[in-house]
Amino acid sequence: MIINLQELIALLPFLVLLLAVVIVIISISYNRNHFFVAFLSVFSLIVSLFSLYFLISIVPINITSLFHITRRSILYISMIIISSIATCVFAYPWLLKYAFNKEEFYLLTLLSTLGAIFLTVSNHMSSVFINIELMSLPIFGLIAYSNIQKYSLEASLKYLILSGVSSSFLLLGISWVYAISGDLSLLCINQIFSDLSNSEKIMVLFGIIMILMSFFFKLSLVPFHLWIADIYQGTPASVLSFFSVSGKIAIFSLLLYFFSYFSILDHKIIFLILSLISFFSILFGNLMAIFQNNIKRFFGYSSISQLGYLLITLLLSKNEYFFSLQTSGIFLFNYLFANIAYFGVINLFSSAYNHDMDSIHLYKGLFWSQPLLATIVTIILLSLAGIPITLGFFGKFCIFSIVIKNHFWALSFSFLIGTVLGLYGYLRLIINMYLNPSEELFFNNIKISRFWLYTPSGILIFISGIILLVLGIYPNLLINLINLAQ
Repeated sequence: MIINLQELIALLPFLVLLLAVVIVIISISYNRNHFFVAFLSVFSLIVSLFSLYFLISIVPINITSLFHITRRSILYISMIIISSIATCVFAYPWLLKYAFNKEEFYLLTLLSTLGAIFLTVSNHMSSVFINIELMSLPIFGLIAYSNIQKYSLEASLKYLILSGVSSSFLLLGISWVYAISGDLSLLCINQIFSDLSNSEKIMVLFGIIMILMSFFFKLSLVPFHLWIADIYQGTPASVLSFFSVSGKIAIFSLLLYFFSYFSILDHKIIFLILSLISFFSILFGNLMAIFQNNIKRFFGYSSISQLGYLLITLLLSKNEYFFSLQTSGIFLFNYLFANIAYFGVINLFSSAYNHDMDSIHLYKGLFWSQPLLATIVTIILLSLAGIPITLGFFGKFCIFSIVIKNHFWALSFSFLIGTVLGLYGYLRLIINMYLNPSEELFFNNIKISRFWLYTPSGILIFISGIILLVLGIYPNLLINLINLAQ
């Protein structure tokens, strides 16, 4: 295997992170220094993000048979790296008060980020499996990192067991497809269908369904969602800004790449399965969210509905791939910055109190002590609800246009009912912040310094909230960026 200069440049973002991982390991072995490891991790992620610029002129490019890098890949890799930067920034003040080893947190984050961005460009089933495991295994440690926190170890153990089951489905599906095709390339599946008998097609379809089941577990879609609320509740807020975004973006980008070649409209069984999963995910996620009094559990169920909406973009034919890419890009950017900002706010409060502030009633009357923070949270929740002048509105509007244009009437029903239920749930959180606080809660909120905006975490929260508002008013900025990825 010989890698030329262009392929080496294409690997630059990955090599930067690999070098950072090696240096962090050496630093931990030789002399622990929390600030150095944290700074190195954030710096390497920023360098990796900016190095994506050098890939624009040389993509699309194949790196051996394992990886295929396109402009679309650059878009999704940038989202994953941004979520990783946010996690490292949010984790630093929290880890300062952590009594045990701190530096391994950044090592686990970098390793999981590597797995996620490699998964985004995977073109081979073997690399898909390896990178899903590389992405998932460090997350077990990140979830359990705050082992003194209630439910943390339980959440990690549940995710470990269920993720193992998910991996077994993935391997089973890959083996069924390979048994018929004799090839592990992702694109071989669509190419061999014309040459197969009906019995062989059924076997390949069974393998594809097994693979999709594994992916749907990672995306926490109905009926593979049972783990989501417990694991969100037990995971530290700083980790959730990464866990809730990076893996889902990586898996979804892989699905979008696969279905750009595999015409879903030609396979009624898979089309029906995806439609039903989207239908029930939208309804169930929004319905369960409105009954939650724990913010993390609320966002866990909310994420089910958000991914249910996003799944609709996969139901288009290959001819409408670019519109699907544009819609999913808008929706994922909204999901990325909303999760970063909101879990950043929870982490801000949790760091101040030295324990998780994840109960909704603890934020009652937040506006009267922290008006700017409450305003940002309001923008975030309105954007997730899909209210106009926020980025979330354009994401949902594009998805609804897909539903109407293609006459997905059953999905239009779930879309409308789910949107109304979701709006009720988000408004419940918003109104809670503007109620009169009890005296105890008011003085507790004062514990958050009014200078929070001048901290790295505060700057990140503020910028994320403003991005949702600015791109909601001027969406062409984002649309032009996404069009460059086509």
